[in-house]
Amino acid sequence: MISVVLALGVLTLQGCQTTNTIEKKLNISKNSYLKKSKQIAKKPQYAPYDWTPSDINSREVWFEKKIGGYWCEVFFSTGGWKSVFLRNGNVIIELNPSISRSWSGSSITKELIDISFSPKEKLIYIEGIEGIKPSPTIKYEIKDGFDEIKIKHIYNWKKKDSISNCTVKHDWVKNAKKHQLKIEQARAQANQRILKSNKFAPILQAKKKETNNPVIEINSLPEKVDYLNLIIRGNVNDDSGVAIVLMQGEKVKVTSDGRFVRKIKLGYGLNKIKIQAEDINGNIAEKIIKITREEYISEQMLADVDLPPKTKMRNPDALGVVIGVENYQYVPDATYAYNDAEVFREYLSETLGFKKQRIKIATNSKATQAELNKLLGSNGWISRNIVKGKSDVVVYFSGHGIANSINNNTGILPFDVDPNYAIGLPLKELYYNLSKMGAKTVTVYLDACFTGQTRDSKMLIADARPIIISPKKDSVPSNITVFSASTGSQISGAIKEKEHGLFTYYLLKGMSGDADINKDKSIQINELSSYVSKNVKDQAAINGREQTPELQGDKDRVLVQFN
Repeated sequence: MISVVLALGVLTLQGCQTTNTIEKKLNISKNSYLKKSKQIAKKPQYAPYDWTPSDINSREVWFEKKIGGYWCEVFFSTGGWKSVFLRNGNVIIELNPSISRSWSGSSITKELIDISFSPKEKLIYIEGIEGIKPSPTIKYEIKDGFDEIKIKHIYNWKKKDSISNCTVKHDWVKNAKKHQLKIEQARAQANQRILKSNKFAPILQAKKKETNNPVIEINSLPEKVDYLNLIIRGNVNDDSGVAIVLMQGEKVKVTSDGRFVRKIKLGYGLNKIKIQAEDINGNIAEKIIKITREEYISEQMLADVDLPPKTKMRNPDALGVVIGVENYQYVPDATYAYNDAEVFREYLSETLGFKKQRIKIATNSKATQAELNKLLGSNGWISRNIVKGKSDVVVYFSGHGIANSINNNTGILPFDVDPNYAIGLPLKELYYNLSKMGAKTVTVYLDACFTGQTRDSKMLIADARPIIISPKKDSVPSNITVFSASTGSQISGAIKEKEHGLFTYYLLKGMSGDADINKDKSIQINELSSYVSKNVKDQAAINGREQTPELQGDKDRVLVQFN
């Protein structure tokens, strides 16, 4: 029998073999172990995250880890191994030899012949190998650097004895230690994060934040206006201080006592204006102001044509440009031209089914030479937005026309052009550009004359005589329809009681339904032309002058459909 006794790190062998055989083989020396423990402490390989030199002799358990598996052929079966990690860096390992289990009905390990350790100086003690037959549990303690155990034993397989040599590697010890250190380091990082977020002096506490929302006050405003720009004034009060004020999402300047003022542009109809305020503690207040912008023309001043009839017509690809110049920079006014343009734009939308976003309007000082070129030029707004073969294009102009008697050129006069030097936008150029854009149809309405006179018979150019120019019939391209307010030397007059140009008034009245002579709920261009020409001619005669509108181009096209 072999007997091994552990005492203070010394392994003793008793039995049929000599005592010093295993002891010499293991070379376990109590004196050398104690001597090394007194040397300058160095952190062991299997030490905890917070290890200190004072832990060098500590027998306190750091953590335990049980590992299941199958190692060393048949000596150790799947009984599982238990590892106990100490704070001093040592590891105690418990193994369960397969002496008490059977494999396919046969006893496995019968006798332990030999056991060796590498490196042997890293073994502190071992127990459970006192005899030839090993104990159910073998327990041993190792230090840093221990690698493996080599075992020679006799086992029985299918009632036949065999000798086996196997090696137990200790890689799992390293893996268990790595796993535990990851956990400890993660906890340490969490503790550092918590400490950083709570950097308060021990005797102080965080100041409690004020939670009251700011108070927004707005000076009195009307519910309805008839102008574009609205001035909004108000103030913001807060217990701790205002940080920012926003109006429609844009920052507003605020005085030290909370006052603010901002100009806002209004669209037609209902406008919702959002005002927001935030204080220095992040408290937020919000207020919404509702203002309705009405049309420029008040209901009390409306003529019978100023409210366009609504139809079911829809023309999503159509494009419209509406120009009205009443107040000029260099010449007398074109009376009611602004009113003409504003109302004609509504007819395009409500009666002819144009989309509002596909109608451009330029009036008075906005109707400059540059703006007309931008809208009507060969590379202008119409050209860039046209749908080839599908877009119906309408250009309307109310204002002054001008002519050059030298070369018989005529043009429409923008706001900023002096007729002493230029004729503005030549009609020949306008017609040519429109004809090349690929529109489905093009219709031009001109409430202007080209005599050099105003609607009130005043001369545009001082001391000048009226100009008589008869436009050539072939000057209008075949794919364009032009509806003019007058012919030759006639003046395009106004109708004072309706506050419109005479031509525009009857044009709108005809579109409203009066031109539907045959009552078929549709108006063709020739029907509109007949209606407008007759009424304008009759009204001008009552006023003691002549004015006969003229139509060139397609006369059979349906312009308005009421059903």
